Amino acid sequence: FGVALILMITILYIFFRTIVRGRYLPFLPLMAVTIALAMAFGLMGVLEIPMSMILTGFLSVLIGLGIDYGIQVMTRYEEERSKGLSVDEAIEVSITRMGKAVGLAIVTTLVGFSSLYFANIPDLEYFGMAVSIGLVLSYITAIWFIPAVLKLVDKGSSGYQEPAPGVLDRILEYTARNSTRHPIFILLLVIGVTFSSAAMYPKVDTLTDFYQYFPQDIQAIRFMEEMRDLTGGTDTISLVIRSDDVTNRKTLQEMLTLSDYLQAHEPAVQHTGSLASVLSDGGSLPESQDIPYLIDEMDPDKRRRLVNYPYATLGVIDLTVEHLDGKRLDDALNNIRSSIEFIQPDMDITITGEPLLNNEIGHTMTDGQIRMTLLSFVFVFLAMFLIFGSVVRALIPMAPIIVVIAISGALMWILGIPQTTLSISTNSIILGLGVDYSIHIMHRYKEERENGAEPRDAIQTTISRIGKAIVTSGLTTAGGFAAMMLSPFPLMVWFGIIAFSSILMILLLTLTLLPALLILLDRPGANYMNYKVLPDRTTA
Repeated sequence: FGVALILMITILYIFFRTIVRGRYLPFLPLMAVTIALAMAFGLMGVLEIPMSMILTGFLSVLIGLGIDYGIQVMTRYEEERSKGLSVDEAIEVSITRMGKAVGLAIVTTLVGFSSLYFANIPDLEYFGMAVSIGLVLSYITAIWFIPAVLKLVDKGSSGYQEPAPGVLDRILEYTARNSTRHPIFILLLVIGVTFSSAAMYPKVDTLTDFYQYFPQDIQAIRFMEEMRDLTGGTDTISLVIRSDDVTNRKTLQEMLTLSDYLQAHEPAVQHTGSLASVLSDGGSLPESQDIPYLIDEMDPDKRRRLVNYPYATLGVIDLTVEHLDGKRLDDALNNIRSSIEFIQPDMDITITGEPLLNNEIGHTMTDGQIRMTLLSFVFVFLAMFLIFGSVVRALIPMAPIIVVIAISGALMWILGIPQTTLSISTNSIILGLGVDYSIHIMHRYKEERENGAEPRDAIQTTISRIGKAIVTSGLTTAGGFAAMMLSPFPLMVWFGIIAFSSILMILLLTLTLLPALLILLDRPGANYMNYKVLPDRTTA
């Protein structure tokens, strides 16, 4: 959290002070989100939301997300003051214009985070709940606390001038100009990158070995790894046998047959152990009348592990297998199931053990990610449709997000970053966050078009007016995630890397792909945007 705070201060000082006057006012959005964060943290206690490894990144994430709302409101306030409006008039315009845009943005963000409630992973559900609470409070402080402070500190001095264009202004102007001049080239380039990246996404492994989520220098984990090395890095899959009498010689023979078949046909199985293998001792089973006596003479602890003596209705076949994960574990379990079906022993068999648990968790994670991503798209699309009243205008802001989701999957595969219980939420988070920037662009573009500006001029004005604020917001959000890369937990580091790079890509595509799409869809003869000029409004 401390690193995130330092990054926020640095980014605001470098970028936001070129937009906002005064020595301390550039840091007002940070003050507002800090207040919201403190209230959110208190509400977590009231709502009994427990702290967990995933929630340790809550503070860094929220400070990066929530600061966006204050930045947007203050940027519009400074713009209106530079036009000669009074303090009260500038506050009113900022709240009515940007307050609405920010409100729309937070709705879509909350919709994106709401999909985390369907992950079937409690920690992710708590994470989504905590961040949602923090974002609502951040919005409230942005539209109430910040205007109140501006009213107190801005004495309404005359001669208010807009800051002279800087390096970032020229970069944004160049970007907007080229995006509107070469929209087809940009669109084709993005489509090519998207399909290439999407082909790599299925290759990303799912990590279900939760010990690897923790710092590997912890003494307990180092000791466990040493023990794993000593034992050859093996795991145990148990086949629980249910029968009327597992000590019956026929049942024991079936257990031996199944064990031998598995060891011969499944490469991952290195050794098998059961009551039958102990009684046969590498040879044939004893006669039926000798079996009860031999079982009775066994070491009680060893016997307890192999059979529920004296009832003899449950037995176990332990399969010692090499340490497996991901697809290799899937294949091994499928082969074991196929072997059981082939042998068809006359007994009920249930597969259990830590590898099976990890396999089920892996499938739950994969299914949860697909479910969360689809629900996020559906929820956000419906929200955008209600906001913009058009299918085309609802889909346009989502285009950069689709591209970034595909690229983030390719980046994970290239960097060797696995899917984890936290990273499966990345798609939903990217969708909820990324659409914010698109909404700000779309909302201001709509305002300029309704004021009578032509599409190219509307984009130039939009980027020149709110481009720096979007860049500042994006960098502060990325900074919040970047702070997670300093966590001692690999789980948090991996998530920080993907979220950080995804936010930067969203920022780039919002300022390039989105203007290109607007030019292509809002041109004479193809006016899918259906904007109408409002004659009673003045040009911004």
